[in-house]
Amino acid sequence: MKIQLDENFPLGLVRALQADGLVVDHIITLGIRGASDARIRERLSDARLIFLTQDDDFLSGEPVAALIVVSRVRQSRKLADRIQVWRGAVQALLKIEPTSRLFELTDDGALAPWSVVPFDR
Repeated sequence: MKIQLDENFPLGLVRALQADGLVVDHIITLGIRGASDARIRERLSDARLIFLTQDDDFLSGEPVAALIVVSRVRQSRKLADRIQVWRGAVQALLKIEPTSRLFELTDDGALAPWSVVPFDR
């Protein structure tokens, strides 16, 4: 598996995941900072890719082959704590055979398959 981080993740996470032996790209190091969601989606055609983002727009719209994880980890947490939560989520995903391609990562580190909850009137 390969990991790709959206530009809203710290470069320290790249180094941490690389230290775990993973292949990691970051939107900034790829030279596409500020790219549109459509341009980023074009890069998500590999089913062996995990894309971490904080952008809800990736939970809807045109489906992609990559596994998408939308982080809900609070920015007010210490950076080191956030990096550990994200690392733990990536490690957890590498150990399972996911039945979903879309996940939300909660502030406490829980990964949940994303699903649309119907709106009751």
